Amino acid sequence: MNNITILIILGVVSLIFLIIIRMNSGKLEVTRFISTLLATLIGVLLAVTLSNNANIKKEKEDTVKLLNSANRIIDMTYDYTIGLESYLTELEKDTIKSTDSIISSFKEMNPLPYPASLETIISNELISKNMSEFSFVTINSVIINLNRVHEYERINSYKRSLKELELLLELEIEYQRGTLKLEAMNDEYISKSKDFSKKFSDPNTKSVEVLENE
Repeated sequence: MNNITILIILGVVSLIFLIIIRMNSGKLEVTRFISTLLATLIGVLLAVTLSNNANIKKEKEDTVKLLNSANRIIDMTYDYTIGLESYLTELEKDTIKSTDSIISSFKEMNPLPYPASLETIISNELISKNMSEFSFVTINSVIINLNRVHEYERINSYKRSLKELELLLELEIEYQRGTLKLEAMNDEYISKSKDFSKKFSDPNTKSVEVLENE
């Protein structure tokens, strides 16, 4: 129940009592009643405001905690992906031990890690309620793309998507803490995501993506 509703209810009840007192009592009783009413209204509004502010603050803190957890999940997923990629690169360089079957077996037994728990966190009611619309929509879009490129043949695109998710979560945390404006968050994401596209460029992956979009 918000402050306006409380004021309306108290106002109506007070008006009824005021009419009754006015009809049956003198001026002094009316003055006392008004003084008591004002003190009650101020006390109730103050209590409700403090309670609302405390709840909002706690929700913000809990939201940031969940976002930090999601960020750590993405960070661990990225590090594990890098580890698999490094091992696979060394395996492919070993012309004596490596064969197509060994490489295929490695990929089959060691699929790229997928941060499934991230989807659970993002779908949490607290997150969907408090997260900025920009971050919520963009993160879900990147998650969809992450599913599309979840394979070794498109590992650069996969790493890029993980980095984009990490960036989005970091920016949203700053926004929740009040240290970053929404417009600045949007601009910074666009700028850094362009850098990711250059860093994780992969002609083969791009070709596949273009074909899929045609």
